Amino acid sequence: MLVRDPIEELKSTKVFSHLALQSPEYADRAVHFVQTIAPILETTIQHFPLYTRHDAHHGFQVVRRLEDVLQIGCLKIGASKSLGYPELFLLIAASYAHDLGMTVFPDEEPTLRAMLGLPTDGWKTSVPLTDYLRREHSKRGGSYIHENALAMGVPENLVAPLDWIMKSHNLSVSELEVNLRKPFAADGRVLDVRQLAAILCSADAIEFSDTRVLDGVVDLARQTSGNAAAISFRENRKHDCIRDSLAVADDGQVVVSGTFDDGDVLALAHRTFDDMEGWIRGYCDIDRQSKVPRLKIRPEPFVRRLDLPGATFERLGVRMSKRAVIDLIASSAVWKRSTGAPIRELVQNAVEACRFRRHHSSPADDYQPQIRIEFDRARHRVTVSDNGCGMSLRTILNHFLSVASSRAKEPAYATKSYAPIARFGTGFWSVFTIATKADIRSLAFEDGNAKGIGLNFEVSLNELKDYTVFRDWPMNPGTSVTLSLSEDIAIDDAFEQCRNLLVSAAVPIDLVLDGRVDAIPATVPGITATQLLGPKMITMEADGLHVFEWQGERQGVDVAIGLVYRLEGQNVTFRLNEHTSVMSRLVRTSGTYTTAVCGFFAPLRPSTICIDLWRVGNAVANIYSPQGMEYSLDRGQILESEQSIKMGRVITQCIHDGYRTFLKELGAYDPASIYRLTVESELSGGNVFDQYTGRELSVAAEDYPDLLCFRLYEVNPSGRLQEANVLHLDWSGLRKLSGSCVVAQTTLSFPAPDGQFIGFYPEQLTELAYSAAAMIKRQQGSSEPLYLLEANRRASMLFDADPTSMVQTVALPIGPGGSNVHLLMQRWRLQNLTLDPDEHQIIAQVQGRWAGALYSRNFESSLGVPYIFLGRSRVIIRSGSKLHVHCSALVEQKRLIKLAELVDDLQLHSQGFASEAVRALV
Repeated sequence: MLVRDPIEELKSTKVFSHLALQSPEYADRAVHFVQTIAPILETTIQHFPLYTRHDAHHGFQVVRRLEDVLQIGCLKIGASKSLGYPELFLLIAASYAHDLGMTVFPDEEPTLRAMLGLPTDGWKTSVPLTDYLRREHSKRGGSYIHENALAMGVPENLVAPLDWIMKSHNLSVSELEVNLRKPFAADGRVLDVRQLAAILCSADAIEFSDTRVLDGVVDLARQTSGNAAAISFRENRKHDCIRDSLAVADDGQVVVSGTFDDGDVLALAHRTFDDMEGWIRGYCDIDRQSKVPRLKIRPEPFVRRLDLPGATFERLGVRMSKRAVIDLIASSAVWKRSTGAPIRELVQNAVEACRFRRHHSSPADDYQPQIRIEFDRARHRVTVSDNGCGMSLRTILNHFLSVASSRAKEPAYATKSYAPIARFGTGFWSVFTIATKADIRSLAFEDGNAKGIGLNFEVSLNELKDYTVFRDWPMNPGTSVTLSLSEDIAIDDAFEQCRNLLVSAAVPIDLVLDGRVDAIPATVPGITATQLLGPKMITMEADGLHVFEWQGERQGVDVAIGLVYRLEGQNVTFRLNEHTSVMSRLVRTSGTYTTAVCGFFAPLRPSTICIDLWRVGNAVANIYSPQGMEYSLDRGQILESEQSIKMGRVITQCIHDGYRTFLKELGAYDPASIYRLTVESELSGGNVFDQYTGRELSVAAEDYPDLLCFRLYEVNPSGRLQEANVLHLDWSGLRKLSGSCVVAQTTLSFPAPDGQFIGFYPEQLTELAYSAAAMIKRQQGSSEPLYLLEANRRASMLFDADPTSMVQTVALPIGPGGSNVHLLMQRWRLQNLTLDPDEHQIIAQVQGRWAGALYSRNFESSLGVPYIFLGRSRVIIRSGSKLHVHCSALVEQKRLIKLAELVDDLQLHSQGFASEAVRALV
């Protein structure tokens, strides 16, 4: 292909023709824009003479590639997917201008010379200038257009979206999603700039053409010395060998072929296409999230035919760089910039060493484990020392200095009677996120308790050597690691963060700073009023607040809880006053209690607790043994496993032991008081009931049936809520009851006479729900009792546990002029409750664009659709419907992400925005 006049090239494209048909004005703007920037782009080669083409012809080739990546209807007048003239203008402008910042703008030379200190001779290709242009080019292009929008023909309202689309090729897919989540608008329509960016990036990625390499560049790069020239040579040769032999088939499959004479260039081509496949997968994901998907290109591996005549080229499956792996393991990306976590890793190693030595010592040895963590402010160092098992030379070489080779994996180390804390063999390397050097001294205890000759060596990432020098060091058995901290690490922060990660001590641990010794307690510390209320303690007496403290243990855990409460007469309450809970006085509401394993802080997903504990107090728990526990790499989270679920349940059982003591001591151990306190603990946003409750009822029935309490209003068809007989029952009492129950758990809103809307949250609907229940009772004409429950999670547990539960709509004449307002009522029979979640008739639980559970139920809808949403995270699908069959098929195919997308589309359908696919199902 010959390089022609930029405007002649632009006008030859289908994208421009489609724009001209829609808006001659914007077509003229596009022409003027290209005329303006083409001379500027021509100068890019002056600064990057070894690069592939980045001029206006490259922009033309990207516009041509837009035709390849887009579905046919996008460039067809009247088609549902047709792009409007603002979108077309933006795509054309961004295709030409996305690399605009890679050159020096007119009249910018003096400013850059002064700012960058550029030399007089050779300034155009000087390192300071080219580094600056490469680093800042995505910002520079948009800024230049913003300053010259009028002269360039860019409407002011399109400057910002154009800037973002231009920047997009330098953003990761996740950055693109975050920064462009909110749409723009133009021409009275919503502009999905995120989708436009994905379209542009897809076209730019596949821009391989027979004109991409400038004449003479390959020879120039070959003759130029230096690593940069070598990289440019291979990059240009890659394009030379492919040229325009990359195509997008009618079905969206990318096909690429080429003939190579250099294995390095061929390998580079494969790596490039590996990257491109990943990018396009991300761009296609963004496109699929758009209201109108437009990309034709498929997120699948390319069909590659890349030949190296006269040789056989095979790609290796796995390659690893020792330096890169260590840099990754020792990076803040893994350890999340915590100054305490790396020290905790050393302390964990020390605790492990002491536990192991204690396990293998006899009583006659009189072994007394001890760990000391000393923060040396003067020398800016931290030393962690222990008198544990120490390390032999073999252990140091095979495990300590070998990444991801944990000693805990040795069959002889972990036994049925000993569970190690160690997991990954990576913890030591975390220290280099806060330290420049580690000095290690160690003597194995195999030779007894006597002082001996240990080993001393250093490790530093600044000088990662392929050898280690070991020197003799007289010492007692154990290990000492001294970290020389980086200059930017504040030793007080390191001390505080390390202390916060140590909940209790499996072996004696002393922290030392400025001569002050802080001994970590052997068991979890009690939760005091000071911890719960902090500076708000000054109002404790005036508020009439009290704190209940309790500590206990059970089956391998010890737990402490603290509760803040008031007394109103003889009654205990979690209310501060009529409108506010004691939560407003707590200094911290973390959302979960503190858990630890072997004394080290490790967040664990809690089992079901009968109250919202962290809204009225807190708890601390320590699991004695790490047996069966699995962690995230940075040990910042315990991963869910059979053992973690079991221990989480034991912790909550212990918490309930303490709560029962609280209730009994304060005379509140009865169903009515327990129910009231549970509700009070959920004030201020804690009452989350629009979720599938799963095993919660089963766990509650087994672990705390006495604390699972309900309030039931017996429905009188001719009575009012205030006159209803009220029952307060625990689980055992409820199981003796027969009849049906109803609850209203969806928001109700309807027009008011003044043109406004009246809205009720589910918690406010009890009186209206009782009226609706009375209507149901009159209509059914049955003598079977009917009970109304308040909208809370206990009601959800019962609704979920009846596989035959249903939803019915009740028309209440409370709208304007006595018009009907429809209230959704959930109904179930007490005789049908099952504690087995496998019998709950749940189609699936999904995470994705929508997250929640799909229920299979029979119901009648006033809207005539086969689904009903019960809040944010529950949707009922009518059994036997076409929609139900489709959802079940997706589950069988394990396409849960697709199912989540479908439910999200159903939400749009319920709001009046229906896709063709959804209409076919409903």
